[in-house]
Amino acid sequence: AQGPGIAIAIEDDGPGIPAEQRQAILKTRGKRLDENVPGTGLGLSIVTDLLDVHGGRLDITEGDTLPGLRAVVSLRAA
Repeated sequence: AQGPGIAIAIEDDGPGIPAEQRQAILKTRGKRLDENVPGTGLGLSIVTDLLDVHGGRLDITEGDTLPGLRAVVSLRAA
C-alpha cells in the first residue's frame, strides 16, 4: 500500500536500461532498445496507455536489490 493507492515493484537481474533512455522507451511505440531479441516493442507503450486510462503511472529506475531494472506500477485506490 502506498498512500491512497498501491504500488507494485518488479525488479530483474538483467543489464537494465541506461538512465538517459528510460523516458524514451515509455514514449516510443514499436521500437525496441535491444533489437537482437524477438518482440514488437509495444509492451511498455500498452502498459502506459492502460495506466493513463486508470490514473496510474509507471516509473523505471535502477534496481534496489537486483542489479538490473526496477519498474514500479502505481495505481490509486478505487
